[in-house]
Amino acid sequence: MARWQAWAVAAVVGGVMLGVLPASPANASDQAVTLPPMQLTVTADDVQRRIQQVQQVMAVSPGPLTLHYPQWIPGHHAPTGGINQIAGLVVSANGKPLPWRRDPLDMYAFQLDIPEGASRLEIGFDYLSPTASDQGRVAMTPNLLAIQWHRVLLYPKGADTQQLPVAATLCVPQGWLTASALRGTRRGDCQVYAPVSLMTLVDSPVYAGKHVARLALDAGSTQPVVLHAVAEQAALLRPDADVLAAHKALVAEADALFGQRPFAHYDFLLALSDVFSGIGLEHAQSSENGMHEGYLQGIPPIADNDLLAHEYVHAWIGKAWRPQGSFAPHYNAAFDNRGLWIYEGLTQYWALVLSARSGLWSHEQALARLAQLQAQFAGQSGRRWRDLADTQYQGIVDFNDKPQAWADWQRGFDFYDEAILLWLAVDARLRSLSGGQRDLDGFTGQFFRGGEQGSIRRFQAEALLQALEDYQPGHWQAWFDARLHDPAGKAPDGVALAGWELVWSEQPNAMVRDDQASGSTDLQHALGLKLDGEGRIRWVGWQSAAFQAGLARDVQVIAVNGLAWSRARLIAAVSDAANGTPVELLVRQADSFRSVRLDYRGGLRYPQLQRARTPDDHLQAILAPRRRDTAAGQ
Repeated sequence: MARWQAWAVAAVVGGVMLGVLPASPANASDQAVTLPPMQLTVTADDVQRRIQQVQQVMAVSPGPLTLHYPQWIPGHHAPTGGINQIAGLVVSANGKPLPWRRDPLDMYAFQLDIPEGASRLEIGFDYLSPTASDQGRVAMTPNLLAIQWHRVLLYPKGADTQQLPVAATLCVPQGWLTASALRGTRRGDCQVYAPVSLMTLVDSPVYAGKHVARLALDAGSTQPVVLHAVAEQAALLRPDADVLAAHKALVAEADALFGQRPFAHYDFLLALSDVFSGIGLEHAQSSENGMHEGYLQGIPPIADNDLLAHEYVHAWIGKAWRPQGSFAPHYNAAFDNRGLWIYEGLTQYWALVLSARSGLWSHEQALARLAQLQAQFAGQSGRRWRDLADTQYQGIVDFNDKPQAWADWQRGFDFYDEAILLWLAVDARLRSLSGGQRDLDGFTGQFFRGGEQGSIRRFQAEALLQALEDYQPGHWQAWFDARLHDPAGKAPDGVALAGWELVWSEQPNAMVRDDQASGSTDLQHALGLKLDGEGRIRWVGWQSAAFQAGLARDVQVIAVNGLAWSRARLIAAVSDAANGTPVELLVRQADSFRSVRLDYRGGLRYPQLQRARTPDDHLQAILAPRRRDTAAGQ
């Protein structure tokens, strides 16, 4: 047995309702590791060709050894490891080349035989970062880059990533600066990081660029939160005062919600680029975020302004605390996603609420977001056959990561957005059952609190529901079962329980206006379609008027009622349809042209929320700021 295999430590997971496992740079286990660290050097200075050169050195002993490339990536909830993006793999032992064989049943496994007398294994390969979005995530441009360590390393099969030490070095283009939750020293154009466990390393990505800004979000804190922004141009790094204030308020609002920070420090990594692929990925002491170039100036679009809030909430829900099935001791063991309605769903709810409380979204924008969600899921055809719980497996089901032809019917990652309405219902119901004495703020702060900093507290969904029952009796197990596993496709009732109702207007809400400013045309609740700025259909509702007319995704609209396509003409035609004027389109599908008539008379329909005729308005209270004068950690 190779020495690395002997070092593997089995995780204790069986039958325990709640366990504690060390992880994060703040953890003492990173300081106490006595095993010889694996050496990892990544040279990422070829930003024009998007090539990252990898060199690894590890101690071994004679015998069979299998190296794994990471497959199941935390936060992805699916086997998304980019094995197809590595090339040039060469392995040597004590300087002599070694043959390797790929496991015929595991494409992520490379089999070796370590010869007698060998004690040192050298590994080299190239990670070929996508050069365009059709190849995958673009994470390198001439001005900035992101390093995700799971893409640039191999590790011994079976190794416990919490016990496997790694000493990493990253070399970047001359003069570039780096940002990460990792701590280290600068040597020329290389950043040399202190040895940490493999789990900590993979959980600590690096952003680098020509133009980098460091924005403190809670000056004076003993557990500082910092926003590191990298951008294509230096001017993009000067934040609008209100935007910066909203990010500081986000930190304060999270303190008011959770009461205690589960990290020694936290580093937001933010890329401002229209070329760099958008991303949102949580880590224990940092997060990867990609936004459009004008984000820090407060320039629309604003639809994704809840991104940083979402990833920050994950520091508590998903990282410090996570469902049992969302943890594995290494990166080549499958996850059990049955807790994602908590891991992602509750996080998504708090992202919306904290965005409203902090000013990342205005009150109007938050209400518009809820109206959009209520309208979407109340009328979603796919809910008739696929319950909310089943969407938790979407990351695995959607293995090709491509747009859906019939998203309304197929359903997608709805454990994010439909769960917003689910947890809104929980919040409103807690307030009603307790006469306003208890709410989801109180339960969240109570359940997701405590424990050693830098540790992972794993729980079963049943434990959370029992804790909720103890907090406020409400037959919660049956209540959640009816909504997670509802075969009838009943509309979520969070908005109604909060004292509001869905209504329709001819005027677009704030989120629709934002979408239209980006060039799209949203008529999903009228004709049953959405189009991009060029008139190409991007979404068709199942059994909608557009569906009945034979339209599908990627059909190009050429003309509207005999005139060349424009958004204004299509919107006018839909408005006129309320008076009986048909909507006639000339469309192109591949090489075929045809005319279609849409049987629709409903006029323009955009969702809005208004107060219902109920005594209690829980929603206003939920969205109201709660931050205290003194933040946690200060």
